[in-house]
Amino acid sequence: ITAMVVLDAKQPLDQVVPLKKFKKSKLTRQQLIDLALVHSDNQAADALCKNYPQGYYNCIQAMNTKVRSLGMNSTYFEDSTGLSHQNVSTAEDLIKLVKAAHQYPEILAAAQQSEVTIQTQTKRKKTRTQSFVNTNPLVRLGQPVIVSKTGYIRASGGCIVMMLNTKIGQRIVVLLNSKNTHTRIPEAYKLATAF
Repeated sequence: ITAMVVLDAKQPLDQVVPLKKFKKSKLTRQQLIDLALVHSDNQAADALCKNYPQGYYNCIQAMNTKVRSLGMNSTYFEDSTGLSHQNVSTAEDLIKLVKAAHQYPEILAAAQQSEVTIQTQTKRKKTRTQSFVNTNPLVRLGQPVIVSKTGYIRASGGCIVMMLNTKIGQRIVVLLNSKNTHTRIPEAYKLATAF
C-alpha cells in the first residue's frame, strides 16, 4: 500500500529521496520502492512516506483511504512499514491488495527482481555497490511469481502474499502466522501447487 499511494501521488521516480541508513548516498524514489518491495526494507518504506506530499501523516491517511477504496474494510494502517501492532488486515483483504498491486507496472517490475543493486558512498567518499536479495526466495529460484511481499512481526508470524502462475493457472496465496521467516515460503508454495 505504501508503494501504491506513492505511485498514485505521481511523484518523480527519479527524484533523490534521503534515507537515513544511506545518508551519504543518493537513492531515487524508484530505488526506495524497489528496496521496500524486493528486500522488504522498512526504512525505505518509511522514507517514501516521510517524503510524501504534505508529509508522513498524509501518507498514512492516503494508505487508509486507498484500502477503503479497494473494499479492504478490515484493514487499517498506523504506520508505513507494517511493523506497528495497530496495523490490521485479513487474508480476504490481502487478496484484494494483491489484485490491486498487480495493476501497477512499477510494483510488478520490482516484485520480479531477484535482487536490488545500489551504489552507496563510504565515509571516505568511495563508491560501493551493495546488493539486497528478494525476501521471497521463489523469485530468486526463477519460479513464476508475478507479485509478492513478505512480512514478519512476532504477533503475526511469518507472512507472505503472492500471485504466481501454476500448472492450473494463476493463484493468489496469502499465508499468515507461519512459525517464522523460514517456514512461510515452503508453506505458501505448497498451498499454491496443491491442486
